[in-house]
Amino acid sequence: MRRTYQSPELSLQLAAEEAPASAQMLLQLAADQREHLDGERDCCSTRHWESTAGTWCYHTHVVASDQPEQRLEQLANIFFHAAALPVQPWYPQFQGGTNQTARHPAPGGIVQHQLALAGFDVGLRALRYYRQLISLARPHEHTAVIVARSINGGPPLPGGAKVAYTLAPNGEVLHWQNGQLHWHHICCTPGAGLLPTTADRWLINLMRAVKLDHAERRTYRREALLWRKWLTGDALQPSPEDIR
Repeated sequence: MRRTYQSPELSLQLAAEEAPASAQMLLQLAADQREHLDGERDCCSTRHWESTAGTWCYHTHVVASDQPEQRLEQLANIFFHAAALPVQPWYPQFQGGTNQTARHPAPGGIVQHQLALAGFDVGLRALRYYRQLISLARPHEHTAVIVARSINGGPPLPGGAKVAYTLAPNGEVLHWQNGQLHWHHICCTPGAGLLPTTADRWLINLMRAVKLDHAERRTYRREALLWRKWLTGDALQPSPEDIR
């Protein structure tokens, strides 16, 4: 029997309906990671096979110490609007984007939705664009979840754009506890848009299976360390309060 994987793009309606379950998946992955993290390590990157996506999901967890409680709200707002920022200090490959308000019901613990289009330099000849529904959930006072799922609508793509996709689970979990801010960046993508969808998944899976994903892993870890450096004020970048 041929296995059916997640569609690379969903309609806005279906993505919104799936957002609460996706937020719960992200929340559980983050809780499990924090529970089993070695207390002497404050940044780690792991991967697991995601059967519904037919590929590996990468999970990077980094901790920033000495953070005030209100930082969670600031960072949740920044990540929710990340596509429209002039720069993403934690990810220099970001090349700009835009947000649009999504006037769509947000049940099941979702606070708000919006549509986003963002371009990234992933080391290929053309930028890769992600067109997504971004959904914000606040399951607990000290936790925020941002779900990002590829959709087939929203902001128009640039002419000749190379599109890449994100599947579930994909997004961010922010958790504040005892002066520490935890960032979980969970990324599930079936390829880089080099080939048609099925062939692209086979190519990326082959590279990942034979451990040729070193560059991918380094990117996630570098992103996490830059985020912490920026957040703690050691980098020459604007503070979270300066980014709206």
